[in-house]
Amino acid sequence: MEIIKSAIDNKAIRIDIGLEYSEEKKGVNGPVEFDIENQSRFVDVINSILDEGVVNIVVNMQLVSYIDSSGLWALFEAYKKASQKNGNLFLLSPTKDVKRVLDITKMSSKIPIITDEKELADHINKKAQ
Repeated sequence: MEIIKSAIDNKAIRIDIGLEYSEEKKGVNGPVEFDIENQSRFVDVINSILDEGVVNIVVNMQLVSYIDSSGLWALFEAYKKASQKNGNLFLLSPTKDVKRVLDITKMSSKIPIITDEKELADHINKKAQ
């Protein structure tokens, strides 16, 4: 699993998750499974982002083809840690199968799912009011 961080603005950072880094694309590509083999790396990245003072995190789920209980745990830990710092965790465009797991486990009722960065701005501005 490759994880790429990029600033959206001074209020939020985006994490792209994919199978591998593409030099040509300057980003990640390829479907990836979010499971016990890579969830600790994800948590480490989240912790480093929060330690830098960024509290709004968008996790791009477009390339995540599968998520197991440890991946769900990692997402919930990230959500909880961001919330403790008065921040937010957002999931961007999860695949149909991953969205189904998020719905079944009720994670989608806790962690906002967004479809684009405009929707992100709306959520952040709503929280700030």
